[in-house]
Amino acid sequence: MTISAISVVQYAIGPLNSKEEFWRQVAEHLQQAINDGSKLVVFPEYLTGTLLALSPVLNHYEACQFIDSFTNEYITTFQQLSKETGITILGGTHITKEGDSFVNAAFLFFPDGRYVQQNKVHLTPEERARWNLKPGNGFSVYDTAIGHVGILTCYDIEFPESARALADMGADIILCPSFTDEAHGYYRVRLCSQARAIENQIFVALSGLVGYMPHIPQIDSGYCQAGIFAPCDYPFPADGILALGETNESMIATGKIDMEMLKENRERGQVFPAKDRRPEVYAKYASTTTVTES
Repeated sequence: MTISAISVVQYAIGPLNSKEEFWRQVAEHLQQAINDGSKLVVFPEYLTGTLLALSPVLNHYEACQFIDSFTNEYITTFQQLSKETGITILGGTHITKEGDSFVNAAFLFFPDGRYVQQNKVHLTPEERARWNLKPGNGFSVYDTAIGHVGILTCYDIEFPESARALADMGADIILCPSFTDEAHGYYRVRLCSQARAIENQIFVALSGLVGYMPHIPQIDSGYCQAGIFAPCDYPFPADGILALGETNESMIATGKIDMEMLKENRERGQVFPAKDRRPEVYAKYASTTTVTES
């Protein structure tokens, strides 16, 4: 079957009474995805950062340590949830220790118990200066029940080279867990997600945090309208939108992707940006820094 449903989560941050309440909220979103018939669910960037609601105010290093203390529980719980539901789950991102540093890592969990880790490659200025995180240094494509999947976390999607590398490696779908605290950041990630879908003739699934946690300096507010996007070309909708949530609501958005339609787009679309590139032209300007005046 070439048609599969994907769910993207708009996860609400806010007060928590216990870690059990956090996992209950995760399970509720998963249950909705099951009801929608989804084969893959995408939770947002810094999903486990919401657990900071259980701590006193911490500096950023202490916050990293606190989040990392849940690493074993995070991995084993999502492994169990994926096995029990039969759904492939991108468990958002989670700060975990690697060597002497911390990384912002996306974890993809498979129903057979496997999981893979994709570290965020492009860190924002805040992640570098305040969180003091270590960037990832590569990308991978993973074979899932619904297609070949790559992961670009939030800021990663704003770099066309990242998505192009994944597309060249065979990705049909890019999963983009995000955390943006206001509209400017959201629209950068949203519009870049749609641009990456157009440029590479692929699907992009975008999730994000919503809500307010003003007493937690690291994750105080979230702004998102999650969505699933296709190329803005035949045979897809003119705007390329396959699913879209309600802005800043706690919910999931579910849409169906059709690999046969993607193949049709790549063969009979009006334009073919994935294969009409002119790398021999671009190469001439790869190291050029001089502006030519007309």
